Amino acid sequence: MKEKAITSASGADREYEIITHNEGNFKVFLVNLLYRTPHAHQDFEIDMILSGEVSLNLPGDKSYTLRRGDIFVLNPYQSHELSASNPTTILSLQIPPSFFSPYYPGIHSLEFTKPILTLDENKKLCSTICRILIKIANIYFDEKEYGILQCAALINGLFYTLFSKLPTKVFSEAENLDNRLRWQRMRRIVSYIEDHFSEKILLSDIADEENLDLYYLSHLFTESFGIPFQKYIAKLRCEHARSLLLMTDRSLLDISISLGFSDPKYFNKNFKDLYGCTPKEYRVRFSSLDLSMQQISMLTTQEFMSKEASKVFLSREAPILLKYFSNN
Repeated sequence: MKEKAITSASGADREYEIITHNEGNFKVFLVNLLYRTPHAHQDFEIDMILSGEVSLNLPGDKSYTLRRGDIFVLNPYQSHELSASNPTTILSLQIPPSFFSPYYPGIHSLEFTKPILTLDENKKLCSTICRILIKIANIYFDEKEYGILQCAALINGLFYTLFSKLPTKVFSEAENLDNRLRWQRMRRIVSYIEDHFSEKILLSDIADEENLDLYYLSHLFTESFGIPFQKYIAKLRCEHARSLLLMTDRSLLDISISLGFSDPKYFNKNFKDLYGCTPKEYRVRFSSLDLSMQQISMLTTQEFMSKEASKVFLSREAPILLKYFSNN
């Protein structure tokens, strides 16, 4: 089947949808978040909750509530959605399979089948992974000479531990290729949606651009992200609405229209489903908070910490977390 790429006006890929890095690279970062739409990476991703509580939603109606010290492990191209009632801080390590390819090419055919490690169920393994992740992060953020080699050694040790302790399955090269091609297509689609979410977007138009049957694309989208196409767009619009509610004095009707909602009632319903209250109630609650809490609430949907801020945060929170492991 012929591939036709959807291009955006800017032509830029969206990091928070499908995150990619150069071949062989890895990335360590701390992120504060309230919500992230369903998304996927071409990398393995190891995430540890440093503070707060987050809900992890996976396709197939699988939902997990994770707290400080809990860890989740994601495979390449595995869609996931994150949401939190209050800002939650997560330490993330992303590694492309190509990092291991020169000496372990079989990793391209392996995937983890148990994504969740909780302190309640597996304290010892969580503690081991936690200590390795914190050490990797501290070295990575310090940017000292030869530090990258230390990180690489620790990452290999980490993955030896993960593959030794967690259940995995092997899939065929054909399945691997199918996954890769599917997510290349989905990357184009979500990039297009991000650039045009405030406009009228029809799945039929995207199907025409991709030379796909509408029914097939509808099922492919739901299977890939765990939610239907229109619900995905509504959640994306509500993310942007939240910022406008807190940062501007624009009317609810104006915000609703500017974000592409055809009916303010539809805007209210979707916003309440996502945040637990109507847009009006959300704005009123914000205005009644004291200044420090307003500053926390004004956090964008997700905020990546700088390396300097990450170092400060880890120096403060890592000892608390390690003590938390010792006491539980």
